[in-house]
Amino acid sequence: MKPIRILIICLSLVVIQLFPYCKAEKKVEKLNIFAAASLKDVLSNTAEIYKKKTGIELSLNFASSGILARQIEQGADVDFFFSANRDWIDYISKKELLLASSKLELAQNKMALIVPEGSKLRDFENFRPEIIASLFDGRIAIGDPNHVPAGKYAQEILKHHNIWQILKNRALPCKNARETLLMVEMGEVELGIVYLSDAKKSKKVRCIYEFEESDSSPILYYSAHRTNPNSMVQDFQNFLKRPESKRIWKDYAFIVHD
Repeated sequence: MKPIRILIICLSLVVIQLFPYCKAEKKVEKLNIFAAASLKDVLSNTAEIYKKKTGIELSLNFASSGILARQIEQGADVDFFFSANRDWIDYISKKELLLASSKLELAQNKMALIVPEGSKLRDFENFRPEIIASLFDGRIAIGDPNHVPAGKYAQEILKHHNIWQILKNRALPCKNARETLLMVEMGEVELGIVYLSDAKKSKKVRCIYEFEESDSSPILYYSAHRTNPNSMVQDFQNFLKRPESKRIWKDYAFIVHD
């Protein structure tokens, strides 16, 4: 065999061996985040900032807290769970699918009564929630109280003011907090009860009343991480405690206690 032919064969073999390495891309480091739908904006912004800061991607999965808890219970791969109430965090922690000692109280919210921007209903002086049923003839959107914390809070508010029995058959149960807001934005319902943070950022609805904190159980957001945390998990846990992270939450109208 001629030397030049041997050289060509050898070079070809080298190229073949190196080809997979040339095509291989650097593996992206990421954390799997399950979060309540009402946290979409604040956590999407957090993900952008955190990736620029660390290079680590936050892979975000949004749904109602109850649905996410069931997914985790069924074996979904998750690093952090952000819940719109304490119950679902405790439920998963008791099954030892999250580390109970990692639970953080992140922020507080309020509930608001909203109408579509074009609604004829206007702001009221000396508004009393007891009159809500008399304001409209159609339906009122709330989260499904069975698995959506925002719906549970809305139901508590209506019961507190003794109008749940009047309105329960007129309530449109939505699959998460963001869908509740969307139903009002689209004019599919005349009224809705949503998180104040959602109401404030939408230009398609008007808030006609902010409910008192005493009208429902405390509206608090929690997070917890998986039971066998690595350094990436620990680093993000520490980030959530810092002023930089708290400022992001405040920017989205959440109440954060320093």
